Amino acid sequence: MSLTDRYGLPVSTASTVAAERYQEGMDKLLSYSFGADRAFAAAVAADAGFALGHAGAALFALFQGDGSTAKAAIDRARGLVAGATRREQQHVEALAAIAAGEAARGLGLIDEHVKEFPRDALLVNQAGSSIGLGGRADREEFRVAFVERLAPAYGDDWWFHSALAFTYHEVGRYEESRRLSERSLEQYPGNANASHNIAHICYETVDNEGGIARLSDWLGGYDRRAPFYCHLAWHLALFELQCGRPARALEIFERDIAASSNPRLAMIDGSALLWRFGLYDYKDGPLPWRRLADLATRVTRPGFIFGDVHAALAYASAGDEAALSTLIAGLRALDAKGHPIAGTVALPLVQGVAAYVAGDHAEALARIGSVDGEIHRVGGSHAQWELFEETMVVCQLRLGHYDDALRLLRRRLAYRPSPRDIVWLGQVQSARDVPETR
Repeated sequence: MSLTDRYGLPVSTASTVAAERYQEGMDKLLSYSFGADRAFAAAVAADAGFALGHAGAALFALFQGDGSTAKAAIDRARGLVAGATRREQQHVEALAAIAAGEAARGLGLIDEHVKEFPRDALLVNQAGSSIGLGGRADREEFRVAFVERLAPAYGDDWWFHSALAFTYHEVGRYEESRRLSERSLEQYPGNANASHNIAHICYETVDNEGGIARLSDWLGGYDRRAPFYCHLAWHLALFELQCGRPARALEIFERDIAASSNPRLAMIDGSALLWRFGLYDYKDGPLPWRRLADLATRVTRPGFIFGDVHAALAYASAGDEAALSTLIAGLRALDAKGHPIAGTVALPLVQGVAAYVAGDHAEALARIGSVDGEIHRVGGSHAQWELFEETMVVCQLRLGHYDDALRLLRRRLAYRPSPRDIVWLGQVQSARDVPETR
């Protein structure tokens, strides 16, 4: 009898221990629990020739932003997988493309692969949670369709419920997302993906105090060493900022983000949080940007555009002109090779960030505004990429472009009645003496 993964797919190892540890690694990676890396390491310790064990280690390293470790692990997997099943060979090849920064090709390989192997959950998870989905303009709708069509293969499965729920809240299907997330937590209470979905739903429906209560309670039972603790802490800090409590948000940054075991998320989430301190006029003395800039130099890799635009926040704010110039040169090089958004979307954002920090709000607005409507293509959730829209609002206010600010704020408020947007709207109305028209 052949050994299988947790979704019944055969795995090419004769070691029961290797197969069991691989299944454990799958569960921990799919739920973003602590110890996935240890489980995959145990799998290859039991069978050094187990290609999928090495591929699992590569997936974990990618999530941590450790490109060199990911490449070494995937290279080992590629060297071992020739004698494995065709499914495993395709699995490894798709991950190799992702690890090499060829996101669009890797996602294309996964899309084709899961037509035949829909229960290859680690690949579905990688594609469904991919930050940028290859820079697609229709990425949110594409992700819903991609995950939704696989539903018959999974039935009442705890991980799939949370994966589908994530796609739903990004297109405004909040109640469906909440229902699936709650069901996932009933089945697997430690699923950080499901709690993450609920944090997003609370944010988008402006239930900030409810989000704080729900997330704080859940985090009490979540291992601080887990790779997603940092990001859930960022959501908690964001709720505190929305409630006008910057001191609490900064405490969360110091305790749970800056000290995170996941350097990639620490850089991204830390930068996204500290940038808001400046936008919201919450700065009270210098902010710890240097630490984030140092992290950025460790975790950025070619083709990871979402990381690049956040690294730009850190480099510009820390005054690291050399790192910023290197980043810009890298985006131009990717653009020259035909990358879909490196030059057309990411570069204007990075240049806008640099101009904003330099105090040139007109240039910042021109650069960021040139890609208004395309910003979502860099990846991440709405809660993450809306940071650049907020930067546009602040530029408009500081330049006295009140009509433009009013249009943008009304557009944003039609989507979500953000407390910060309401404050900014009041500032516009005071400056223009315009009555409330919402």
